Amino acid sequence: MYMTRVLRYPRMSMMICAMTIACALCRDLCLSAGLEGWSRVLLCATLALLALCCVLMSCRFFVDAQGVGVGFLLRVRRTDWDDLAAFGLLNCNSRRQYFYGMYRGATDFLTLLHRAPHCGSWGFVVPVSSRLLRAVCTHCPFEVNLSATPRKKREGRIRLQWHQAAMYLLAMLPAAAVAFAISALALIYAASLSAPVHVAGLTLGAMALAAAGLTMIYRAGNTLITCPGYTKHGVFAGAGLYLPWIDVRFGYVHRFAKMSGMFLLSRPLEEVQRRGAKPLLCLSMPDTSTLLLAYVNYCPHARRSDVE
Repeated sequence: MYMTRVLRYPRMSMMICAMTIACALCRDLCLSAGLEGWSRVLLCATLALLALCCVLMSCRFFVDAQGVGVGFLLRVRRTDWDDLAAFGLLNCNSRRQYFYGMYRGATDFLTLLHRAPHCGSWGFVVPVSSRLLRAVCTHCPFEVNLSATPRKKREGRIRLQWHQAAMYLLAMLPAAAVAFAISALALIYAASLSAPVHVAGLTLGAMALAAAGLTMIYRAGNTLITCPGYTKHGVFAGAGLYLPWIDVRFGYVHRFAKMSGMFLLSRPLEEVQRRGAKPLLCLSMPDTSTLLLAYVNYCPHARRSDVE
């Protein structure tokens, strides 16, 4: 039986593969230059990245005539097409497309938004590729709308909500700089050691700190790029999605464990919780009082009960 397999984390997998190859090449250069300490450090880094690369490459999404599946290492969850209560295309903030699905008994789309892009017993959210779209069109026995969503132009005076992006930059960038500095010092110290256990421990710790720094930079940059704003005609997330207020059909504020956020959907909740819904546009942004007031005042479909 023909089966299509796609990676769940394609960009991250490519980045880790490139880093693994770079570390292996640098180790060979260090060996030829007689830098034994750095060669040991780079060997540990190569092995650690290789293991992480194998893990990410095993995170796959499967599509065939029987249904869909989510795989991680040797564990694969298979689901028949009939057991999918809802599925469709989702565009969120940066306009990157995702294919989402909810299993029977877990048809709460808001739960899917909170947990995306992870996969679990409630459903899945995976990045879309042309290969995946062709597989869904070929094997899905139900009608599925995969039409492209046209980009719309902004109108009116733009009011950016830059305060939260500025706070993220002020908090994340210094912390990332400290993480990178400590990571570099740990690697330099590890290169002067000869005990394999100490070298491996310091190298793994330095890599963990570097990963934390990269995560903070990514989140700060993502917050800056998707800085929310609005006009009296529509709302947008930075350089990504723009939604006219008349197209916002559902608004929801999520508050949980001292975290909060606001979701604006281009379809009513009843539509996206069924099979073959039209492609959905979703804006995810902070629930500031300014944005909530703009939603209530400008959106013709706004309901105060959704944001209280």
